[in-house]
Amino acid sequence: MNIVESIKAVCRDSHFPMAQEVFGGAGLDAIFQVMETVQELYRHVDLERISGEVLVYKVVSPPSNLGSAPGVARPVDFASLANQNIENLYFEIGADGRPHARSLGSTSREEIARTAVVYHCAGWQEEFLAGDKRKPVLRLDTSTRSQFSVPTFGTLREALQHFSRDNVRESTCYIFRGIWHDKNRLFLKAGPESLMRDSLTQFLRNRLGADHDVLPEQNVNERNPVDIRVQPRLRNNRMMIIEIKWIGDSAATNGHITARHRDRRAQEGATQLANYLDEQRQSAPSHVIQGYYVIIDARRRNLPATATAGVTIARADGFHYEAEVIAFEPAPHTTRSDFDEPYRMFATPICSD
Repeated sequence: MNIVESIKAVCRDSHFPMAQEVFGGAGLDAIFQVMETVQELYRHVDLERISGEVLVYKVVSPPSNLGSAPGVARPVDFASLANQNIENLYFEIGADGRPHARSLGSTSREEIARTAVVYHCAGWQEEFLAGDKRKPVLRLDTSTRSQFSVPTFGTLREALQHFSRDNVRESTCYIFRGIWHDKNRLFLKAGPESLMRDSLTQFLRNRLGADHDVLPEQNVNERNPVDIRVQPRLRNNRMMIIEIKWIGDSAATNGHITARHRDRRAQEGATQLANYLDEQRQSAPSHVIQGYYVIIDARRRNLPATATAGVTIARADGFHYEAEVIAFEPAPHTTRSDFDEPYRMFATPICSD
């Protein structure tokens, strides 16, 4: 099939002919209104925050007993929904062209579609209904749940997974490589946090910089800065904040052990990020804010009491913690929609066997 035939097929299989066939020119006008409203909704509300379904419709033929959104009712301000935990959203586009919240009760979307053009989204499935007909939305971009939204949070998730695999695991990044006290990557330098932050900042700028602003050490309150803030340029009401913590043993230049961080340190970082998110929600209520917690795991078993020159360990000790899961209690990522599951990134040692 050539490109012209492909374009014809897309047009034929889209929802536009369906709306026009059922309701004529008014149906075509309605479907454009519905699409514009859905796009505006997803500018302010991330679909990931909606646990149930989204339904937006525009009545075309004379309304049945469902009625039409009253012109005196106050239209919905989508920005006010930005950081709410939402189950379902139902909107009718009124005669004023603006969305009004509706409670559908036992009325089904098929019943609404008898007199209206209806958009429905649940999970990864989107469709339009008109009369007794329905058409799924063509999935041209498989990276996003809705074809009417620009993916934001998932883009950073993918980047962090690549950073873990490509930069952290074997310390291939030149900046990240500087965190080590010794050539065998057993002990961290004292205070390696800034190098970890700089390495991740550079990686994200290289990977996301065309579409995102990546800013290190951004204040979230008068006392503490968050390690990195990422903001998409096309969705300037989205904000992603990254907190980085490390666990393992660090040593001064003379080999003296300066810190031995384990699970407690990881828990402190989770609580810290949760507090940051609460403060950001209060200071920027119209922003959709998501937190990402990165844990650089440099734990080793049976390390000596001091970081002497040339020290090495067996593989069984060096990789003992590679697959160990950190148990969080409390675990913010299991109770909050704005807290991603923590990204534990194991940095491997060089072992004697």
